[in-house]
Amino acid sequence: MSEGRYNIPRQYKVEKGMPLSTLFEKIDNLKCRRVFESEIASVEWCYHLVDKEGITNVAELVRENGISVFEVQMKRKISTDLLTEVFAGLLRRPMVITYLCDGELSMGAFIPGKQTGSGRMCATDFYPYDADRMIELIDYAADSDKTAEEIHRRIFAMIRQQRRVIMIEKAFERLSHEKEKEQMSFEFSFENLDKIRADADFVQSQLRVV
Repeated sequence: MSEGRYNIPRQYKVEKGMPLSTLFEKIDNLKCRRVFESEIASVEWCYHLVDKEGITNVAELVRENGISVFEVQMKRKISTDLLTEVFAGLLRRPMVITYLCDGELSMGAFIPGKQTGSGRMCATDFYPYDADRMIELIDYAADSDKTAEEIHRRIFAMIRQQRRVIMIEKAFERLSHEKEKEQMSFEFSFENLDKIRADADFVQSQLRVV
């Protein structure tokens, strides 16, 4: 059974707050460190998905190789690509990260490479989040009999596709807004020009009568 805001079985629950000062002091870039210190409210290690069955305590769970699920509460939105890149460098583990800020959500993922410093990462932009709905990371039909590594690859692909969809939607919204502004400008400049001139002529005629 799942528990909390994610549809992840409770046996994988960690629920461990990460000490921000200890975490952020590892950021080499001073400007980046200050941004993180000012804009991040909390980091929690929520779950750790592993292949081993029958684990009864958190200490044993986190020693196993698997997918770590982190939740980051933001004070203000900053680049999710930057967030994911920095957390990937700090934690160096297979992970999925949820960023929450002002009723919006973003998902990020990192798959480490075999060589130090390599790997694949991806993150969506922020989008509206319904707090009453569960965040579905596990697809119980697709993930049945799959390893944690295989599940991670599927989640990564899902986030990458979601990133693409959100980018297209936001680009389309900007285009629609720009076209509306152009249309309003066109209507003012051409369709209403004769009326504006007529009104001006009327005012001038009234002034001449007086």
